[in-house]
Amino acid sequence: MRKNLIIIAAALAFGLAASAAFAHARLESATPPAGGTVSSPSAIRLEFSEGVEPKFTGVTVTGPAGAAALGAPSVEAGHQNVLIVPIAKSLSPGVYTVKWHAVSVDTHHTQGTFAFTVK
Repeated sequence: MRKNLIIIAAALAFGLAASAAFAHARLESATPPAGGTVSSPSAIRLEFSEGVEPKFTGVTVTGPAGAAALGAPSVEAGHQNVLIVPIAKSLSPGVYTVKWHAVSVDTHHTQGTFAFTVK
């Protein structure tokens, strides 16, 4: 009986540790916000649940005139979980779709899409 309890406890401990190790970088917030209406932003700011690798992470922004010109993505100083993507030119009024893909520091891939409106 005692041996079975030890085996069950060990299996549970390993299972919980493994699930934590397989976490993915989830998008926690964005600026401009998903569904929000804003003045033309100068950058897209994405905050993830864990650090991301900017070399392997990308963002596209499309709107009424097609794809927006974007600069190279980088992480915010001191915050490897915050990705900043500069927007090269002012965005005209309309609805914009942001598509992103991220590779977290533990090499897991995630992706997503959201929209915002420029007034």
